[in-house]
Amino acid sequence: MNRDRLKRTGLAAAYFAVVVLIIWLADHRDTQANFSWIQALPGGDKLGHFLIFGGFAFVLNHALRCRTVTLGGKPLLLGGLVVLALAAAEETSQLFIPGRTFDLLDLAADALGIWLVGRLAGRPAAAKP
Repeated sequence: MNRDRLKRTGLAAAYFAVVVLIIWLADHRDTQANFSWIQALPGGDKLGHFLIFGGFAFVLNHALRCRTVTLGGKPLLLGGLVVLALAAAEETSQLFIPGRTFDLLDLAADALGIWLVGRLAGRPAAAKP
């Protein structure tokens, strides 16, 4: 594995580990106080969803070199689709976790971040000659 690929893969793996840690902390009642400052911000929860999952889509799309798959005749970024599936699974899992609540607006914030921020991963490559 070349050095560039190792860096991209390592960054995506590290970001994934951080996302898992954030989810774990949010799922455990004794640690939910860690997020009280986010709840205090107007729209903080939705902004957090947007940035966390959008950032994850960015680094995963970068790691995958903006690989696409075609669905319904449209090319879609593979990393974004993977992150969207994970975000949907995580949000749905909240139906079964005491103290957590499923929220379609959280999922919408996830999807918007994945779409907007995740697409930025291709910008530097597109600008190169």
